[in-house]
Amino acid sequence: MPRRQDRMTSAERIAALYRREPVDRVPFVHRGYGFSARVVGYPIADIYEDPEKSFQAQVWAAEMLGSDATPWYTFVSYGAWEFGGEIQWPSDRHGSGPSVARRPVQTEEDVWNLTLPDVRTAGCVPRMLEFAKLQEKNGVPIGFICGSPFTQAANLCGTDKFLMWLITSPETVHRALRLMTDHILQVAQLFVETFGADRVLPRSAAPTESNALISPKHFEEFALPYLKELHEKVLAMGVKHIYCHICGEQNKNLPLWAQVPMGDPGMLSFGHEVDILTAAKYFPDHIIAGNIDPKVLARPGAAREIYELCREAIEKGKRCPSGFVLMPGCEIPPTTPPYNMYVMYKACVELGWYD
Repeated sequence: MPRRQDRMTSAERIAALYRREPVDRVPFVHRGYGFSARVVGYPIADIYEDPEKSFQAQVWAAEMLGSDATPWYTFVSYGAWEFGGEIQWPSDRHGSGPSVARRPVQTEEDVWNLTLPDVRTAGCVPRMLEFAKLQEKNGVPIGFICGSPFTQAANLCGTDKFLMWLITSPETVHRALRLMTDHILQVAQLFVETFGADRVLPRSAAPTESNALISPKHFEEFALPYLKELHEKVLAMGVKHIYCHICGEQNKNLPLWAQVPMGDPGMLSFGHEVDILTAAKYFPDHIIAGNIDPKVLARPGAAREIYELCREAIEKGKRCPSGFVLMPGCEIPPTTPPYNMYVMYKACVELGWYD
């Protein structure tokens, strides 16, 4: 199929979406941290440990794939290290990222003994600040980890224990959520004061809120109040947009998520479990992103299936009133065949035009 020439750069395309202006075609974001390291030959651990190499790997991977993505700093199990736990860097640095070696919370009493850490030295925050300075230097959006409070509070003690406490000790859960929300707000304030509210883009992910783990009732009682408070206060700092990945099976939570402010507009990405037009129905004022299944993307020889999934997503995405970004439905595995990701770009440049 003949291809048309892009009329916008990647930066212009994404910026236009956030300004609620027309774009030439559907953008494509590859969404892979360990994947980016692997395809450029860096240890996967460098994505988390070495801000400069992490930035380079993500830039080079995006260039190779034609991705509209800009580099972002992420960290596995955020919250555990930041509140005094310990992490372990992998001995095989090409094998995986860091793991939690010791969680700061073992018992309910530990939750009540926790105090807020020094935000400038907590866990990965110094690396996140170093990465942000590279974003600033290179003129790309400056991101910081901004929740979700529920998922990151669960990282203090481990998801299994945290979910059990929803039933057996809800007051302990609320204590953990209060501390984590206050910490994230301190991080947000630090980034706003350092780089300016108009330059930063808070980014959050909410996998533990999935209906595979909790009910909508528990979401409404435990997750929703802290999400609303966090987003309201971050936006009140002058931040314009929030990016949030609503991970996994969350269809029953969508009416509740719709109560959470995301900015003007926000960007919300979804897994394959949530239909793109369903997401657009609940969030008509926000940019919708997703939702190609990472399990299919990771499968060798799946190019034809991937193209058809992208065709369907693009057709639906063009009907989203506030814009659409073609993206994997979650982070892709490091072993994903690069050609499979190129197929997503190919679908955008062959099928994604708006005129």
